[in-house]
Amino acid sequence: MIRSLIPRLGLVVLGALLPSGGATASELPVAGLDHVVVVVADLEAAAARYRALGFALKPGRHHANGIRNLHAKFPDGTEIELLTVDEPGDDLARSYRRHLAEGDGPAYAGFYGPDLEVTAGHLTSVDWPLRRAGGLLTIDDPALGHVFFGRRNASPTDRPEHFAHANGASGLQAVWWAADDPSSDRLLDDLGARPVPVAWTSPSGAACRAARLPSGEVRLLPPAERVRPDRPICGLTVAVADLDAVLAALQGVVPVEQVRVEGDGRAVLVAPDAACGLWLEFRAVGGPGRPDRPETAGGR
Repeated sequence: MIRSLIPRLGLVVLGALLPSGGATASELPVAGLDHVVVVVADLEAAAARYRALGFALKPGRHHANGIRNLHAKFPDGTEIELLTVDEPGDDLARSYRRHLAEGDGPAYAGFYGPDLEVTAGHLTSVDWPLRRAGGLLTIDDPALGHVFFGRRNASPTDRPEHFAHANGASGLQAVWWAADDPSSDRLLDDLGARPVPVAWTSPSGAACRAARLPSGEVRLLPPAERVRPDRPICGLTVAVADLDAVLAALQGVVPVEQVRVEGDGRAVLVAPDAACGLWLEFRAVGGPGRPDRPETAGGR
């Protein structure tokens, strides 16, 4: 292990909250996060990178429209999807190709609607124009083209080994959203997301906000924090039980300058160059956390 060169990041308290007003999860328009789609030019290289970061990957399939994918799935139904396009065969595949022209990174972030009819009814009632395609719900607004709503993807082909992540990851806890349009705040308000009272700072030190869903959060960053200029989604936070498992997975894999350990010892942050175009934070939840120590993982 080698010394950390990076100062402390601001702390955000993560975790599930009970639905307000006595509503059950199925009655909420949005109950949490769904999954994030990360587009990559080289799926095999991205798979090798994420396996090296400690993720188990479930094989996807080659779709008729030219899309191929892999899934880092978690027991709560959230996931990170790695996706590429060979020869695009429809508008969806072509849209992914346009994203790929900008480089690897997250293209779309999903919210979990347990009942999409409830989700659609609520959004329509507050004047959001909607589209339906492929079992997903999207908002017909260019400023929110990176957002969708889904039911989470629990599959009969899921196996225990698909959730056996060497880094101890157990769920997607936060999406980092660098917004530059008032539509973002309006949507989160309409979804019932609550402001988080604890301030936090971005990797560059900028003051940021966060909004909490019944489970999981959206971290709100200034537009200047985007990894790719045209992509609002720029990072993810993954829950882990033990950061020592994360550090063990990263040791010898990620260069020291691309790994940060928080001063409170509760999170490890991997830079975009080492995580296929996004900030990837591993945060200890559900326990006392890892004792603070002035070390970080690194590599050759």
